[in-house]
Amino acid sequence: MLAGHMSAQEVVAPNYREIRTSIQNSKSPNYYPLLMKRYLENDTTLTLEQYRCLYYGYTLQEDFVPYQKEREKLFEVRRELVSTNGSKTSCTEAIKVAQSALEDDPFDLLAISTLAFSYLQLKDTVSHTLWNNKQDALLDAIVSSGDGTDVEDAIHVINLEHEYEVLNRLGLQIESDSLCNDNVEYLKVQPNAEDVRGVFFNFGACRQAYRKKYE
Repeated sequence: MLAGHMSAQEVVAPNYREIRTSIQNSKSPNYYPLLMKRYLENDTTLTLEQYRCLYYGYTLQEDFVPYQKEREKLFEVRRELVSTNGSKTSCTEAIKVAQSALEDDPFDLLAISTLAFSYLQLKDTVSHTLWNNKQDALLDAIVSSGDGTDVEDAIHVINLEHEYEVLNRLGLQIESDSLCNDNVEYLKVQPNAEDVRGVFFNFGACRQAYRKKYE
């Protein structure tokens, strides 16, 4: 069970009908505007269920962009962080770019991990812990959606880039990818100590949102 590599939690695929009902109910603790406000304010009391509502419920929002915009600037500062071994200048620039990326997509895992790393290099332990915990909470929500062992139990993502963040957290590296059907792809991974051959990901919500918005 791949999800077990990250946390011992129940694995349940997202039910978008139930999520929609919950996040649109103004009397619900999962009412989306309030959840998003708490998320943006870095509320540490958000539960796994609420992170699932936030993450998967984002695809039901008007401002959800199914496929991310050009992210070359973010990749550029990431490369600079590596080449300078996390210098103060590169970290400061990376933080600026990552925060800008999060204004477009509050669940940009690459931007969040960039912030966590940059603050760690700057020895700002409070900020590092905040962003590292937020990244962990989002990844926990994602891997709670499936164990990734077959098409039926694929891990659900709302952005294809998140597949690589999940693999990274699992300590796996991609070797190749292939489509299984319109909603699921299989990422074959390089040989590893856990003998994991590959991981299945379901990106159906992203595809459906794209069709609804642009087709």
